[in-house]
Amino acid sequence: MRSLLDLMESAEECRKLFERANMALPEPLKRFLGISDNFGGAVPQVVIPPPEKSPRPPEARADWIWIHQSAATPNVLVPAILRGESPIRAREVIERVQAILPSANRGTINNVGTRLDSENVIGRSDEGWWLADPDKGAVLFQDHVWGPAEVFGSVELAAHRREAIVHLLRLIRGGLQISQVLEQLKTCTWMKAPIAKELIQDDIELLAEQNRVRRRGNSRKWELSQGGEL
Repeated sequence: MRSLLDLMESAEECRKLFERANMALPEPLKRFLGISDNFGGAVPQVVIPPPEKSPRPPEARADWIWIHQSAATPNVLVPAILRGESPIRAREVIERVQAILPSANRGTINNVGTRLDSENVIGRSDEGWWLADPDKGAVLFQDHVWGPAEVFGSVELAAHRREAIVHLLRLIRGGLQISQVLEQLKTCTWMKAPIAKELIQDDIELLAEQNRVRRRGNSRKWELSQGGEL
């Protein structure tokens, strides 16, 4: 009887910890506490809070997302570099992009400038380049790029989705299958990237190559690896 009382006390403490973290109770715990209305063995749906990246840039709005600057493309970096500044000479813009993306060549960045100029995102003259449409420029802040989802392309949104997957696996330490990751991401209102099983499968494979996630034993579940945090 003493052992049973200790077990019940531990379960109650576990419940308090989940509630304090603003997370839904796992189904096994709900069953033990006698508050479950589901005995079909469904995967518990956890209320996932958005990942916190602090400090935020002063101008960041609540719905802004972020990615590491190394995951951005010149299409996003050029307007971000120009944001809030006077005209910058093309040579300096190129050097600043290459400082973030050493593999980006001068010709590619020049082509980005030409395209963004034709789309009236930036302006160009003999004095340099400037941001013509402030709403199209992300914000560079402490090694990260911030902005509304609309200023990012598919590459940046994929990076955002991968960070969401890592965030899920950081919170759910028991690991998740691909289909479970998909179902959990569908509940995340802060997720702005496209979601599909094939996309998540590709993301998991890339994260595994980067040693950020690993397969959990011989199961079909994936978990955060020791090198999972950037």
